[in-house]
Formats: sequence, C-alpha cells, structure tokens
Amino acid sequence: GTLGKVIYGYFGDRSYDPKWTVETLKSTATGSFPYVDPATFDALGDGYLRPFELATVRLQNMIGILGQWGTLIPDNQDLVVQQGGTLVMDGEETVYRFDDKGILV
Repeated sequence: GTLGKVIYGYFGDRSYDPKWTVETLKSTATGSFPYVDPATFDALGDGYLRPFELATVRLQNMIGILGQWGTLIPDNQDLVVQQGGTLVMDGEETVYRFDDKGILV
C-alpha cells in the first residue's frame, strides 16, 4: 500500500534504474529548497534508486501542487476528499479508467 511505497522512497532500491527520477530532478533543479541538483545523490553511488531520491521528487511534486491548490481543487470543496480516479476519454468512449481504492490500501 501507500505506506510501503513511502518507505521505499526513503530507503531506495539497488535493483531499480532511476533514469526518470534523475531527469525529473535535473528539470526542476533551481538551487532553492526543495529543488535538488541530482548530483547531490551521487555521494551514495549511481545506477540505482538512491535513498531519498524518489522522496525528493515526491516532495517537489507536492509543493508544486500545494502552490496551485486554489486552482486545482473543485469549486465544491466537499468534493476534495472524493477525488481519486482517472478517466481517459477518446470522444465519448472511455479508453482507460482507474478507481482509487483509498490512500492506505
């Protein structure tokens, strides 16, 4: 579930090639917190998902979302806690649907 994935982000994974995390960190590195130069993690080695690397990407995403919170939430704030799915439409046809089972599942 979610808790396991959060812990995974802090401990890293020596069997995972983190090309996308490095590229994400490069694209957002601005020199101010929480934006981190990916080279910061090189002290821990390379070629695997280093401890805190994925957690840093997640923190950057969260701060980006919180900065736009007023724009992103629905007008009816009672619906905020009911978000949790994705639909991909092609015209009237639903080509992909995901229903979130909850944050701790």
